[in-house]
Amino acid sequence: MSVQLLSSDGSAEEPVPLARAEAILCDMDGTLVDSSAVVESMWSSFARDHGMSERFDEIMAYSPGRTGIDTIRRFLPDLTAEEHDAIHERFAREEIVRTAGRMADIPGAAALVTALLEADVPLALVTSAPMELMRVRMEEAGVPIPSIVVSADDVERGKPDPDAYLKAAELLGVPIASCLVLEDAASGYTAARRAGAQVLLVGNGVPEADPGTLRIPDFTGVTFTIH
Repeated sequence: MSVQLLSSDGSAEEPVPLARAEAILCDMDGTLVDSSAVVESMWSSFARDHGMSERFDEIMAYSPGRTGIDTIRRFLPDLTAEEHDAIHERFAREEIVRTAGRMADIPGAAALVTALLEADVPLALVTSAPMELMRVRMEEAGVPIPSIVVSADDVERGKPDPDAYLKAAELLGVPIASCLVLEDAASGYTAARRAGAQVLLVGNGVPEADPGTLRIPDFTGVTFTIH
């Protein structure tokens, strides 16, 4: 079985083919769920609490798609591993609290994921968020959670390393070259490319992506056929 994603923006008589694959691997933040306000709030507090408010833009440029602990280690390099872990634990708890009531799906994401799952399309969620935060965000946004999830808790090396996408493909039993990755961030794009998957970018991020990379603004008008 393969799935063909199609895009219809109303300007063409027939939907335009996007990509065809045997399985779909979805990022979460910025791809399926709009968590931008919470993410910015969290990293703003982190920068202020650690006396580096002037580096907020640098933090926001580095952090998308990466695990929280990766970003904490990057910007607080002189702390011990135990101190990093303690900061990350507090950060993760607070992020769950701030998530409540502030999530929405990227337009069309909930409907598309629901339809793909109902059609039994092999689908996995691949996120740099911890499992508990993933569940809260997806539920708040009304996006169904696939049975296969690879979170920050499941791999030693997160994005931009390819491990998470390779693990998701393995769990689905589909060769990574036959998978389509839905991503919005540079680290996730790099991870997917390193893994050997096709990539469909969502939104206007990753300007450094290969010019031939497929891109959609969101999931409005995106449908699919099964072959």
